[in-house]
Amino acid sequence: MRQKIGMFDVVNTILLCVIGLMGILPFVHMIAVSFSSGNMSAQNAVGLIPKEFSLEAYKEALSDTAMLRSVAFSLLRVLLGTVITMVLTILTAYPVSLDKHNFPGRKFYVVFMVITMLFTGGLIPAYILISRLGMVNSLWAIVIPGAIPVFNVIVLLNFFRGIPNEVREAALLDGVSDFGMLTRIYLPLAVPCLITLTMFCVIGHWNAWFDGLIYLRDNTMYPLQTYLHVKLDSLNDIKSLQDVEQMLLVSDRGLMYAYVSLSCIPVLAVFPLLSRYIKGGLTIGSVKG
Repeated sequence: MRQKIGMFDVVNTILLCVIGLMGILPFVHMIAVSFSSGNMSAQNAVGLIPKEFSLEAYKEALSDTAMLRSVAFSLLRVLLGTVITMVLTILTAYPVSLDKHNFPGRKFYVVFMVITMLFTGGLIPAYILISRLGMVNSLWAIVIPGAIPVFNVIVLLNFFRGIPNEVREAALLDGVSDFGMLTRIYLPLAVPCLITLTMFCVIGHWNAWFDGLIYLRDNTMYPLQTYLHVKLDSLNDIKSLQDVEQMLLVSDRGLMYAYVSLSCIPVLAVFPLLSRYIKGGLTIGSVKG
């Protein structure tokens, strides 16, 4: 029997297609400009298809040793920051996921964490604290302050609370410790949620730029996004005749879009592989409060 398609389904499909195009077309335009000649991109004559195909913008971007150094620093930040965040998130979420009989102070800690998510001390107090701890101009200044995202903790603790109590009681009867309970029972069951939260950590660290601009004084230590922010601001500066000659081959817009396109490659490569876990991880982790 053929299923009847209602007007709502038609309108909803059209609306979603329009929203999808609004998201994808600017990216396609960016790619087209980055692969066009400097003359075409400077004239703003490029639409969704490259004109006078050229790789000069990417050659210029990939020959920038400072950018390559910032990529390495960003990868180090992502690796170290994700590991620290996930370990601390797990160790925080597990105890507060227990009921009040196993952890009497659970509610106080949950409320305290939620308050810190809604209210912050502000940028200046944060900088003073980081400065007095001696972490300014170091990797720790952009890794430690956000090491425990409260949203991630709430998602994971709700996932843990969704695990039946019978599983915990059976493990306790077998003499399993809390650490064994966490590593042998809770974490294997929470793999979809953990992958989702790991993706959040990776994308968050990779895309972060403002903290690097505030806490890092040495521009040779800038993460990629911070470096791109500073670099793109200086593209219009003409300092020598060589800069003028270079602009004839590569326009500022083309070079800017080449930088941005290269910075998107890691996320675009990893996200499709793990996207199927994200919906399930968030859905399951939002069942209980």
